[in-house]
Amino acid sequence: MKKYDETLFKIGDVTKIMGITRKTLIVYEDMGLLSPAIKDEESGYRYYSADNMTQIRAIRSLQSLGLTLKEVEQYYYDTENIDTYLARLMELRASLDKNIQMLQVRAAKRGDLTVRKTTLPRQVCFCRRYECKDVSEAANKLRDTYIAAAHTGKMFMPGRMFTMRMSPAADKLDLMCCIPVADNYDGPERTEFAETPALCIYYRGPYEETGIAIGALMHYVKDNNIEVAGPFRSVYMEGPPNRGDHSEDYITQIAVPIKG
Repeated sequence: MKKYDETLFKIGDVTKIMGITRKTLIVYEDMGLLSPAIKDEESGYRYYSADNMTQIRAIRSLQSLGLTLKEVEQYYYDTENIDTYLARLMELRASLDKNIQMLQVRAAKRGDLTVRKTTLPRQVCFCRRYECKDVSEAANKLRDTYIAAAHTGKMFMPGRMFTMRMSPAADKLDLMCCIPVADNYDGPERTEFAETPALCIYYRGPYEETGIAIGALMHYVKDNNIEVAGPFRSVYMEGPPNRGDHSEDYITQIAVPIKG
């Protein structure tokens, strides 16, 4: 039997190192996704290089994102339809980001003011601006805006409604109420928000106390010389619809868009 370079790996070594089965490697090979560095025609033994190992890791990474092996094959070799695969990966990334966000929401604890990096999504909203005397009136105005947006027949259900503080004054509730709608809504209340990096706090507690999180985020931005790119937002993640009167369990994402 021929003796090969010690930098190569036998199939048994690869399965142990990569945590995959022999059958999986053969499937990759049959689909043209992987070619062993050497395939001994006499013995049938396969030998894999470090580059092969990197390729296997790349394939596994794409699979872990949700791509099928057929989609992985097309991703690598169908250069004419690259936009299709890019869109698919963007869709998968958006889904992953949403799942991560929901886990962060669920992990929010009372009194936790941890500042996190996030991305506020691009979306079109039905928006109305109000000056409110207190949180109770603000809640009523948000509800009224929601009802008006619903009457358009253009509500975008996966999106989350939010309010923006249009004035930096802590004692003034100058709010823009924003309800996600479909891109093709063209009424006078239409406002389009671009995707933007942001900092946020997931605040667990009554709406009346979200000012605590807003204040903490303001201090963080100031102390770290961070340049903001828009008004502070209160994004309503979990509230009365699924938490009822248990306001101590309401979760609001307090976010501020930032530059860069």
